[in-house]
Amino acid sequence: MRRIWFPGSSFDVKRCLVVPEDEIRSGALLMLKGRRAKSGEGSSSRSERWKEKGEESFRRSGLEGLKDFSRKLVNVDAFVLEIQEWIEERLHTSPYGKTQFRSPFQVDQLRTLDYALVSVSFQQLLRMPVSQSYTPSLEPAVYLAVEDFMHTATQRLWETFWDASEEPEPMPFYIMGPHTSASDSLSALVLDKASSRGSGETLPGAAIIAKNGSSGDGGHVLWDHVAVFVEVREDVTGAMSKGSQSAPSLEVIGRALFHGLLMLTSRSLSKKPSIRYNADTAYVLFVNSRQGGVVRLKGDVSKLETNTNNVYVRAAKWIKEHAEVTVCPVEQVWNRFGNSNWGDMGAMQLLLAIFHSIEQCRGPPRNPLAEMAALHNERVQHRLLERENLELQELGETGSSQRSNSLRRSSRPEILEIEEEEEDIEIEDSRRAPDHVMKLEPGTILWLEDAHWQRGFQIQEQLGRRNSVYSAISLDEVGKPLAVHIGAHPSQLEPSWEDMSTWYQVQRQTRVLNIMKQRGVFSKYLTQIIASGRLMHPGPCSKKSPASRCDHPWCGTPVLVTAPIGETVDLVVEREGVFPVEEALRICHDCLSALRSASSIGIQHGDITPDHVIRVTGSDDEYYYVLSDWGHAVLEERDSPALSPQFSSTAALQDGKLYPASDTESLVYLLYYICGGIIPEFDSMEAALQWRDRVWARRIIQQQLGEVSAVLKAFADYVDTLCGTPYPVDYDIWLHRLARALSIDPSKNELSSGRLEFMAESSGTSAPSVS
Repeated sequence: MRRIWFPGSSFDVKRCLVVPEDEIRSGALLMLKGRRAKSGEGSSSRSERWKEKGEESFRRSGLEGLKDFSRKLVNVDAFVLEIQEWIEERLHTSPYGKTQFRSPFQVDQLRTLDYALVSVSFQQLLRMPVSQSYTPSLEPAVYLAVEDFMHTATQRLWETFWDASEEPEPMPFYIMGPHTSASDSLSALVLDKASSRGSGETLPGAAIIAKNGSSGDGGHVLWDHVAVFVEVREDVTGAMSKGSQSAPSLEVIGRALFHGLLMLTSRSLSKKPSIRYNADTAYVLFVNSRQGGVVRLKGDVSKLETNTNNVYVRAAKWIKEHAEVTVCPVEQVWNRFGNSNWGDMGAMQLLLAIFHSIEQCRGPPRNPLAEMAALHNERVQHRLLERENLELQELGETGSSQRSNSLRRSSRPEILEIEEEEEDIEIEDSRRAPDHVMKLEPGTILWLEDAHWQRGFQIQEQLGRRNSVYSAISLDEVGKPLAVHIGAHPSQLEPSWEDMSTWYQVQRQTRVLNIMKQRGVFSKYLTQIIASGRLMHPGPCSKKSPASRCDHPWCGTPVLVTAPIGETVDLVVEREGVFPVEEALRICHDCLSALRSASSIGIQHGDITPDHVIRVTGSDDEYYYVLSDWGHAVLEERDSPALSPQFSSTAALQDGKLYPASDTESLVYLLYYICGGIIPEFDSMEAALQWRDRVWARRIIQQQLGEVSAVLKAFADYVDTLCGTPYPVDYDIWLHRLARALSIDPSKNELSSGRLEFMAESSGTSAPSVS
């Protein structure tokens, strides 16, 4: 017999039971069987737990190995030396001028981002320093300009795509650099290695830092907190760059891969990761004071061999065998004034890399990129519909008129090429030359007559290349230079196309300038009519009435006298070359002033070319520009503009009509020409239209003007949005911006200061003089 005491109660002899020994043995056997049964049921779960513990132990050992690996990965030069041969092999260009490195971004992706950012304004406060040579003293200013670029880009992308709430959220990123001011609480942080080895070191570049964990509270910044790293170098292009695309140098790519690997290993070791999406991809930007590009490193660092002392050999092996490396070609980011070319390829590559890095930290944007780009297509479609509706209103509600117009156009006979022998043409030209070309010698006195007056002018010299325009002085007001336009004799208009052009220059321009004068349009930058009438020839005249003509070749020849006189822009460019910045801004301001004055009464110039803008010396010996040659001006719908393959607007060449912004489009081509842009000679209108499509699509004009002035580039962007649309040009806002750039006093009244003092008496042809 054995006494059994039940645990959990105080010891009491009365509570002890006396149990026989055989019952105790049988009970023990039953308990042992039950335990064995339970052990069999949980054997599988115990094996799974042991397996999980083994995997966890293996993972921990792998993390410890990766931590040791990262602790030893400290020398960027040793890493570049180990991987340079592999980079050199891929930098060798193919016969097509391309390296073996693919670009991380397709052109369609960059174009989609460009469309999505059409209405987004980027305003960089700090300009990139401009210098012929890079010196250590420029380094702080270069870093600050890079940091300002990164801040502007990150903030605008965050606000456009992610921060769609009514109450804007603070941007969850900030910018760091080695020269950031220590007065800022965030800029005094130090970037440690991924292993947090105790002693931090100064940031070896600029970076976009995610506000996460200790990085936002004044602690150390780890490589895990870096969303984008920026390599700032003196030179980013390599000696192997050939062909149309410039490749980055071997050192730039090597350093970018080194810092990208630090970012990836740090993310794998992080307990509280800042990069939550696509953490196996790192973006490293490389820039200098003019250019930039992107290196993207993608790979699984768990495949990195960490059980070795030679970490640089293993790191290079991992990149060669397990990583995907893509490199953007080097493109221009800042122009010669230090301004960022936000809409060009170089800046777009950097913006798209920053966009994807924000996406890695914060997830997909609230406003998807494709939807934002689709809004641009909707705006284009809306403008096309407005244009079609406007055309329908102009043509009227009857569709038959459109069909009849198309039938008339299709029924026109084709232009046939007639082959003539050169000798016959020379003989014919020699016969007609003395009759229809009037050559005047200096000192010749011309008398103009009308029904009420006669005025005399003394010829001084021929102006420009045209043999029908002369400088002269009035016999009534000696000392004031004038321009005398000699028209063609009416009998010569039909056989001579040259004389037909003088008809536009004299008779048609006389009508346009008279309308301006009658409507009270005066401007310093507009041609002013002084007198117009018919030429009186020496000797007796046998005409029977004032309106008739005699047989003298001068009799009845129309003459137009205008002011002021000057030198055409095409001659100035031939002699002096590319216009300086101030002169380019000045010609844009003055021509816009002239167009604004004419548009106030519904007149468009329709023929803006370098030989139709003259440079005039003012009373203060400073130049200003006058828009001349209004013979092809469009007064009403049936008028057709002149066709210049190099300078006419797209609508004029394609449709034979002008839109409200057509004159400003021609002005942009003129600015592109005087700023050093090359406009080729076109053998057909189709070639001219293809050239316009190409330069606008590739933003070649904006890039060329951006090298001269940010205002001119912005003006070209503005005109690009209006081309082919019925929207009017806002002249006032651009004249205000140009005047501010030229430091023109806005209190000066252009009409009062620019009004010419030339007063002409009235005639039947010219309008009454204004007193």
